Amino acid sequence: MRFPKGLRAFRSPWAFLPGLQVVQWAAILVHAHRHSNQSTAFVWIAALVGLPIALFCIYRIASDIGGRGLGALAAFAWVVVPFAMVPLFDPRYRYQYQNQILPRALGLTESGEFPTMVVLLVACLFALKALRGGRPRALLAGLATGVAAMIDARGLLFVPAVLLALVAARRPRLLIAFGVGLAPGIVVVLTRHTGDAVGFGTWEQLHQNGIFVREFFYSLRVLEWLPIAGFLAVVRRSIPAALLMGGWFLMFLLIEGSSSAVTDYTFWPAMLPSFPAYVLLAAAIPLLVPAPRAFREVFFARASRRPL
Repeated sequence: MRFPKGLRAFRSPWAFLPGLQVVQWAAILVHAHRHSNQSTAFVWIAALVGLPIALFCIYRIASDIGGRGLGALAAFAWVVVPFAMVPLFDPRYRYQYQNQILPRALGLTESGEFPTMVVLLVACLFALKALRGGRPRALLAGLATGVAAMIDARGLLFVPAVLLALVAARRPRLLIAFGVGLAPGIVVVLTRHTGDAVGFGTWEQLHQNGIFVREFFYSLRVLEWLPIAGFLAVVRRSIPAALLMGGWFLMFLLIEGSSSAVTDYTFWPAMLPSFPAYVLLAAAIPLLVPAPRAFREVFFARASRRPL
């Protein structure tokens, strides 16, 4: 079925992603002018190269799961959500979000969270493609995950999600290819001992973080139910894909969420590498809505008829 005339731009990412990227760059320039940030070569490279890569990966991942319409929705959410969250924070916390957390999410600092997040997005895209078969894709997913681990050892928290997805897709042979690609990253982490700081904290700390999120944010329940509903939505299309994204976010929540604190602002930077998984899951919620077949074919048609 053809797209309605006003929506035919969504048939190709090259029709609207460049414009969406320009909007994101413009919003970042405005934010950088008004708030504190770091202006270095690393920051400019991250903004000019990392942001387009992340936007494209978000679009392709969502498109593979729910069609071009869902890809466009996820891409729009990716650009808008970081800024839309500003007024949802309590004024006592809003200043820190704007000057410490948001710049990290946009690549405006030299910290490793942003490049780790971008590289994990690339790894997720290759892992999703590998679910349909293909050792080269699994190898590339492992290589990208290894690179993320070289930047920040927390990138290894993505590994269990890939393993679960490949096993659920009944492609255990691809685990070898993924492991081969991952090996250099593991060697670097072990050599540098950067993985020593990555570990589960306490259930009490995780509970405390939930309490303080409820105090400083508009609604803890909304934050909790968005990924849960999105996970169920993706399950309707592909269980392996749901395990990939759900496992990605859950591992960071359990490990990093239990060893960081909302009160000293370390919780949000620690969770940043899993932020794409959260956005993708939240954007997938429309897949839960019962709709006529014609509507689904227009907005949420699969990019491929082959199952993930």
